[in-house]
Amino acid sequence: MLEEVVSVLGGPMSIWILATAYFGMVLAERIFYLVARRGQYNDGDALCSIGLNLMNSVIGLAIGFALPFAASVWLYDHARVFTIDAIWLALIIAFLCHELAYYWEHRLGHRVGLFWAFHSIHHSSNEFNHSTAARGFYLDGKLQITGAIAASLLGVSPMVYLAIVVVKSAFGIWNHASYVGDLGWMEKVFATPRNHMVHHANQAKYIDKNYSQVLILWDRLFGSFHPYEERPIVGLVKPVHDNNPLTAQFAGIRQLRDRMATADDWSDKIAYLYRPPEWSHDGICRSDCPKYQAPILPAE
Repeated sequence: MLEEVVSVLGGPMSIWILATAYFGMVLAERIFYLVARRGQYNDGDALCSIGLNLMNSVIGLAIGFALPFAASVWLYDHARVFTIDAIWLALIIAFLCHELAYYWEHRLGHRVGLFWAFHSIHHSSNEFNHSTAARGFYLDGKLQITGAIAASLLGVSPMVYLAIVVVKSAFGIWNHASYVGDLGWMEKVFATPRNHMVHHANQAKYIDKNYSQVLILWDRLFGSFHPYEERPIVGLVKPVHDNNPLTAQFAGIRQLRDRMATADDWSDKIAYLYRPPEWSHDGICRSDCPKYQAPILPAE
């Protein structure tokens, strides 16, 4: 039975299953707001997020899915160190490989200037809901291939790994739920919606916290956890109010370009590519410096 479920989740229907989960949750949340919280849902922002998701999916399909999966298959067939036949063991190893790859890639996405230019699009929404979950730039997250490589070398079938990615990604959509409150003991173990809302906040104490996708234990282990205290104000410190996905996708690139333009020396310009996003060559904290600026409320 378990093998059949894995074969479906990790098979040719995986992308369609994930797309159904995303659009199903977005639609259910929109209906919830229509019925229970009238007038509190930003349709323009949601449509922008959906547009960014579709653009990211189409443009990044080859470099974000096809090529990594092909590389995983080749490594599994020709370079694996072990062969893991026990499905439960394979699932556990796949989960751990993806969790650690996700955590560290995500952390780098916040701490390296160029990677932040890619990843900041996910944070550019001033809303926190299911539509935001798949808001992204097509070059973001590509270093997560390290998890697939590690799993293949350890003898985990690429089909098993893909099944784990589908389930974890569905969880990653759910943990952008705006309607979920305190989940008690689960807040200490999982990357719940409240924990993940902290990650999307622009208050100084919340910035660069709670990177995990499923288990918040990684943040606790690696010193990047912060609990939910006052309600997070989501969005970038330098907010983006652009609901056109054709232009919104380059918001992070534009902000990086503007930082680089302040430097005259080419070594300083290049340093903006690998230094943290709050770094500046002259020590001046500008309007997009996240560590030392008060939170900016989104426009009404």
